[in-house]
Amino acid sequence: MSILFIRNSSIRSRLLISIGALFFGHAMAQTALEPAESVVLPDLSSPSNWNISGFGTLGAVHQSGVNGWGFVRNRSQRGAGSDSSLTPDSRLGAQLNWSSGPWEAGLQAVALSKPSGAAAAESVTYAYAGWRPLPDTRIRLGRTSPDIFLFADSRNVGYALPWARPPVDFYGFAPISSLDGVDLEQRWFGGAATWRARFTAGSMRTSVSDTDGSRLDMHGRNAWALGLSREEGGLLLKASYQHAQLYVDTNNQADQLRQALNAIGTIPVPGLASSLGALGNNLWTGGSTSYLALAAQYETGPWTFISEGSQLKVPNSPLGARRGYVSVGYRYGPVTYYGSASRVKPDDAAVAAPNLAGTLSPLIGLPAALQAQALAGFAAAAGDSYRFDQSTLSAGLRWDFRSNAALKLQVDRFDVRAHGAAGWRFSDGRAARGTLVSVLVDFVWGQ
Repeated sequence: MSILFIRNSSIRSRLLISIGALFFGHAMAQTALEPAESVVLPDLSSPSNWNISGFGTLGAVHQSGVNGWGFVRNRSQRGAGSDSSLTPDSRLGAQLNWSSGPWEAGLQAVALSKPSGAAAAESVTYAYAGWRPLPDTRIRLGRTSPDIFLFADSRNVGYALPWARPPVDFYGFAPISSLDGVDLEQRWFGGAATWRARFTAGSMRTSVSDTDGSRLDMHGRNAWALGLSREEGGLLLKASYQHAQLYVDTNNQADQLRQALNAIGTIPVPGLASSLGALGNNLWTGGSTSYLALAAQYETGPWTFISEGSQLKVPNSPLGARRGYVSVGYRYGPVTYYGSASRVKPDDAAVAAPNLAGTLSPLIGLPAALQAQALAGFAAAAGDSYRFDQSTLSAGLRWDFRSNAALKLQVDRFDVRAHGAAGWRFSDGRAARGTLVSVLVDFVWGQ
């Protein structure tokens, strides 16, 4: 698939407007509390046709108690620039589908707040051609989503979610939601159960927002993902695994910082080289990554229970972490009341800068020692910018005031541990506790 990366801002703006005008949508044949397992499966009984539909969210957030930081829903977004903002959740999506017998194709674009300089092609979340050699077998080539979350196919479709947004402690770390390559899907049946397996392989690329809101380029190669689910009655169980070689382009800044730390480490002080080496390793710019996740959703009468847990492994980096959340919802008429609790806990403790000012002053003089201390402090802060360590308690309600629109109110009480604020813009090494209030309207149209 050939992708055109457009840098000119005016051309990029016109392209996004055109996409929004032409292709509104993500086919929404599901209920409000249903995950996207069925969203991308066309109705093979219908005649050959084009299908156009749309979705969007208008949302506002207000935060307090976070040291002037800005809330970031996902690391691929720019995030809030002030305590009150429309930026994190507001988005406009569009999808065009075509099917003819065993053949199908899809194009989806989502306009949302990206880091400045992000390519317009990053707004295209799906672009594929598919073939069904058998009714329950599908092969797609192009851009699709790796099947690693319960809401992998609908994380941008607010109307498909029971909450204001996917739990940030669980979903917010993953900036890459699309993969360019091949996608194979097989469904089969055992008794009353429906099984589904999806394998996706290829490459990926996206922009990542740094703590100051600037843009970094992240790309992956040799990526593959496998998702396996089983659904029977109101119970859906899912297991996912992904492996990839991921890299972040820091314009050689990380390499230069490592070289400077290594130079300081040559000073003959016991233990100095190892402590500075740990700081250097903490400046992660790429390598092997693996992700394992388990998920469950159970619906019984008006009640819905959802839970996901995962383990991210990234050797020699601050990224490795365990994540999980549980959620319960109760629907009464057009209103659903819900609550959730989530946690992300890093695998390793934060790497602190050693006391170079005191240790090196007798050897290289106080001015040089202070410069070395500042360098080590900057390296520690740079490593912290990748580190997630926080928990969140949430409560809210969803009012389906129309058949295709819902109003959501949500209050999050979050606890960010020291050196664990990677999910916040303008963050620093301090801990913070605060409240986030969200008001959103989600809508869909077309079918």
